[in-house]
Amino acid sequence: MRRIVTVVVLISTLGWGVPTVFRTFHRKLFGVQPGVVLEEQVLEYFYEGEVRVIVERMARMAQRSPANASIHKETGEIIPHQNGLYFDVDQLVHEIITAPSHTKLNLVGIEVVPFLRTEHLEKLTEILGDFSTPVLGSPDRVQNIRLSLEAINNTLLLPGEVFSFNGIVGERTIERGYRNAPIILGETVAPGVGGGICQSSTTLYNAVREAQLEIVERRIHSIAPSYIKHGMDATVAWPHTDFKFKNNSETPVIVKAEIQKWRVRVWILGEKGGGV
Repeated sequence: MRRIVTVVVLISTLGWGVPTVFRTFHRKLFGVQPGVVLEEQVLEYFYEGEVRVIVERMARMAQRSPANASIHKETGEIIPHQNGLYFDVDQLVHEIITAPSHTKLNLVGIEVVPFLRTEHLEKLTEILGDFSTPVLGSPDRVQNIRLSLEAINNTLLLPGEVFSFNGIVGERTIERGYRNAPIILGETVAPGVGGGICQSSTTLYNAVREAQLEIVERRIHSIAPSYIKHGMDATVAWPHTDFKFKNNSETPVIVKAEIQKWRVRVWILGEKGGGV
């Protein structure tokens, strides 16, 4: 009986004890050195593959994408850019597995600078084009103009981008606050939802012309509108008739638009000497 017990104990030792001791020895020999810490994570005796899994998880939690500077739609203020943060996982893993004993490491990232930064927008102070038309018509018509101007106001356009009046203003509906006011239909004038916003698109068109930006799409009314000379207008109708222009300059531009007392005003801000 004693021989059987002795054999069982011996088998147990050889079967489980030796591999456990060997694995511990192997980790000490080939794993991370004792006392190595990344942030608060103790990594001593970890294998390289295990270290990589931990570093990748920590990097995912800490990394962030860069964010371009932008313009606040309501206030017109510059929203500063945010640098991104990228982590070189391979480099971090290498530093950990080669670190001497009792080394404390930090998860150090590489800053990624966005394409459009705060200083770029701070330069957009030059008025490239400025045009006004007189405020005319009923309160409902003026309300339509005001809503469309609010939609296009503080629009940032990067070099090469195309501005679409319909795309930015959207469909003119009662639910969105637009009202019935006279619109030009062929050779007649009739009530329609959003009547009057062609004055907004026309004023914008003439400011764009002054800024010498590229006109992509424009149509004129079939009869002359009362607020500008015929042929200097730009009619719009949802969804097919649009006014579009392209920022063909080398720097961003900002579209500004509002009703100022007696006038509908649109102006284009850009960088001094930005050039077309």
